[in-house]
Amino acid sequence: MINFFRKKRKKLADDNKTLKYARYAIGEIVLVVIGILIALSINNANENRKARIQEITILKNIQEDISLDTLDFNYNIKFHRNFINAEKRLLQFLQSNLQEPRDSINYSDALSVPLLVALHKSTFTNLQNNQIGILTNNLLKKNISRLYDFFFEAILMVENEKSVYETYSSKKVFFQKYFKLTETFYMYKDQQTINEDYFNPNFIKVDMEFKDIKGAKNDEAFKIELNESIFFRQVKIDLYNDMLKRVKELNQEINKELEVLSN
Repeated sequence: MINFFRKKRKKLADDNKTLKYARYAIGEIVLVVIGILIALSINNANENRKARIQEITILKNIQEDISLDTLDFNYNIKFHRNFINAEKRLLQFLQSNLQEPRDSINYSDALSVPLLVALHKSTFTNLQNNQIGILTNNLLKKNISRLYDFFFEAILMVENEKSVYETYSSKKVFFQKYFKLTETFYMYKDQQTINEDYFNPNFIKVDMEFKDIKGAKNDEAFKIELNESIFFRQVKIDLYNDMLKRVKELNQEINKELEVLSN
């Protein structure tokens, strides 16, 4: 084709047909420009298609990550609820006129154990470092960043970093003073929570029983410590529930965006 145009131009030049040569040269330039524009259009379409596929993959990976996070949230909520119920029962007994608890109290749960939360942030971290611009929905991009940068950071701080929210150590001294171990093993094991995607220990403890009920009932510091623990634990439970709500809403937003990108 190139040789054809070259020969055509040479013939027109040899024949001294200047006007026809000029018209032909202009037409040839137009054809070249059109060819370049078509090539660019095809290339842009291919790049856009690749970017859309990549965007879909990223959004699906974020959905998978936050779904795994909900497993951890529900897991911790379950134990926090067990602990707070035992703490409330113990505090109610200590504040009552009863000499013996009327209802059974799991003192191991009242003492509790420190819990941790681990979030799946690899997709968002990579997105933030390298590819945040690939998300075309600005509102969705903002909501994803807000969930990770603010709300998830809050739950990490409250559960893992701020010792004031975990009263296990401060309660332990009172339990050592007023309780003793029994010969009965207490095992907390819920088969329904076992999942290979997150840490799921089986809590095995020896049961505790009172050795000094009178001393515990007269110890206002013990009661205050239980009251503080109940308050902070409820804060954690409420925060986890809020996270579950936000994750559900974000997941719905992502599903809508995936429908748009897939069409």
